[in-house]
Amino acid sequence: MSEQPLQKFTEGLQHLQFQIIQQQFGIIGKSRQFLRALERAIKVAPTDLSVLLRGESGTGKEVFARLIHSLSNRKDYPLITVNCAAIPDTLLEAELFGYEKGAFTDAHERHRGFFEVADHGTIFLDEIAEMSPKIQAKLLRVLESGEFNRLGSTETIRVDVRVLSATNRPLEMAVQTGEFRQDLFYRLNTVQIYLPPLRERKEDIPLLAEYFARRIAQHLEIPFEGFTDEALQLLMRLPWYGNIRELRNVIETVMTIERPSIITPATLQPHLPKVLGAPGERSLPATGSVQNEFALQQQLAAIQQDLQEIKELLQHNRAAPRSLPVPATDHVSLPSLNLQELEKIAIRQALEATHWNKRKAAQLLGISPRTLYRKLAAYGLE
Repeated sequence: MSEQPLQKFTEGLQHLQFQIIQQQFGIIGKSRQFLRALERAIKVAPTDLSVLLRGESGTGKEVFARLIHSLSNRKDYPLITVNCAAIPDTLLEAELFGYEKGAFTDAHERHRGFFEVADHGTIFLDEIAEMSPKIQAKLLRVLESGEFNRLGSTETIRVDVRVLSATNRPLEMAVQTGEFRQDLFYRLNTVQIYLPPLRERKEDIPLLAEYFARRIAQHLEIPFEGFTDEALQLLMRLPWYGNIRELRNVIETVMTIERPSIITPATLQPHLPKVLGAPGERSLPATGSVQNEFALQQQLAAIQQDLQEIKELLQHNRAAPRSLPVPATDHVSLPSLNLQELEKIAIRQALEATHWNKRKAAQLLGISPRTLYRKLAAYGLE
């Protein structure tokens, strides 16, 4: 078989494999960035390498973790999913590593932690950046030696667990500020998979919308013929800050409440995020929180880009870095500018954009409310 037909045959097999996996796991897409992430996940799945899944909230990090586990040699053992931001620090340590009877007030009996339960399987640590330094140290020990101690015990327990992790925050900045251990970052980041936001893979929106709509129609046992072209164009114009999760919620709401046989712009409009106006409009509203959030997103992106440029300049001993786009009210000069000051500026802008609604500000910054409260206290922004 010559080289060109062999290449076509290989590509055909890969395409078929992608189709089967997408149908099995509900991972839908054809954009180049998405297929690159999917290919990387399939390749790394049979190994025992640690994988760090990166991307905004709602981009499908947990689905990819489930895919990697299901295609691994550990698929017959447990996959344990832990949301590190949803469990308080004191409880998270006990849940991860277990505890002995009497280890603390409410410890009435021995409790096996997630790592023990996941032995020979996989543990998926979502929002890994929210872990406290103490738990980070214990996690590093497990990654390096497979050993840990239950709370209240000196007995060393050894497990064989593959660790997958995920974050929607730039961990490199957390390492720079001392919030995240550098050695742990390198252990978790053996293989990195980036899941692009929906606004960077707009060609996948029609596929996802059709998939969600037909799944609900089948569940509700109602006829469904599809979307009009105008309806799909309307969906593709939205920024979808909540990504796939937000799109799914909108489609499921439309199908459940409207029960349409065909989805048109008029069907969609009452249920869409309040970002666009009537069909045909492409601009954001002139006033309101959406405009503030959009502007803040742009400012934060600019700050991150400038930080990267400064880092590269300093590493290569080139000329002094250019000035950062800092609001005039802060009057921060470049010589005194550091990551903490930039973070303080970003937090203040998020709070102002959300009228000091701390939960919304935390969502806008991509951090948990707990982390935001800690930073407010540290920077005196209460």
